[in-house]
Order: sequence, then structure tokens, then C-alpha cells
Amino acid sequence: MPPAQIFVDAVGDTGGKLLLVVVIVAQLFCGMSSVTANSRMIYAFSRDGALPGSAFWHRVNPRTRTPTNAIWLAAAGALILGLPYLGNSTAYAAVTSIAVIGLYVAYVLPTFLRLRLGSAFVRGPWHLGRWSRPIGIIAVAWVVIITILFMLPTTSPVTWATFNYTVIAVVAVLGFAAIYWAVSARKWFTGPKVQGSAQELAAIENELESLA
Repeated sequence: MPPAQIFVDAVGDTGGKLLLVVVIVAQLFCGMSSVTANSRMIYAFSRDGALPGSAFWHRVNPRTRTPTNAIWLAAAGALILGLPYLGNSTAYAAVTSIAVIGLYVAYVLPTFLRLRLGSAFVRGPWHLGRWSRPIGIIAVAWVVIITILFMLPTTSPVTWATFNYTVIAVVAVLGFAAIYWAVSARKWFTGPKVQGSAQELAAIENELESLA
């Protein structure tokens, strides 16, 4: 791996191994935070009924007070994406590219929708004022650029072994979402459900205590 070789060349064999330990620990923490964020989104989408099998993924464990089903789904999805790396090193670049593209696209979609609404958008108490539109345009343009860059092959010539499969994964996810919306979700999905008042949280807590 090039990063490992750079560490060894810079600080020697022992120092390189120590730096790799730091990288491994950092990756573990990043992985945990990613699973946490992913499981929270799965829980939120299933709460709104926007996922197949929402009732199952939305279920909260009465003992841990966490949506363990959503957490295991997030972990299983990450495992499946990472398995190809065991047989093909090119898959590692694809997996990291998918993670970056998915994160940025998820962040920029609300910005893009806000730009589409223009003056019809109702601002909240905090906003960027006259800078909202130019900053939004820059953000959307930046995500478009890096999405293209992360889909490009990392080596030349391009073969089946070196092809960047990120584009296939991204198209598959977006295609599934589009088909699911066109066939089913658009007929019944009305948007996120507001949840979090003191009364609702107390009711949820009482329900979990009764199940424990």
C-alpha cells in the first residue's frame, strides 16, 4: 500500500508501523461514526415509512434504547461493500469513492432543492442572506466536480481489474431510489414525520419500559 510505504520511507520501519496503528485506530473511529450516522438515517427513513420493511428497521431495542435493527443493517451494508476488496485492490478505491460521493450528494441535495425554489423558499431564523444563492451554487458545482473525479479510473490502461466500479454502485442506488419512488413511494410518502416533543418522548420511554 503506497501510504504505508511513504510512512516507512519517511520515519523508518518502526515509526511507519506506529503511524499505521494511528491510521487504523482513526479508521475504526471513522467507521463507527459512519455506522452511527447511517443507522440514524435508516431509523429516520423507516420512521417515515420510506424504506421497505420500515416497521422492522424502525424497531427500538427496549434494553439498549437504540434501533439495533437499523444499526445491523448499516453494518451489514458496509460489510457487503467492503468484501470485494479481499479479492481486488481496486475495490478499495471504489468503496472509498462511493462513501465520499454518497456523503456529499446527501449533503448537497437540500441545497440544490433550495436553489430550485428560489424566492419561494421560506427562510428560517438563521440564513446566509444575499450570500445564500452564490454559496449554494458553488457548493452544488463543487459536488458535481468531485463526483466526476471520484468516478474516474485510478490507473491506466483501464481493464476489468482496474475499472472504477463506483459509477455502477452510484447508478444502482439512484436507480433503485428512482424506481421505488415512481412505482410506490410517490403515492403515499408525504414527507418526514415530526417527532421529539416532550410528550412524544415520554410516551416512547414508557413504551420501552413496559417492554423491558
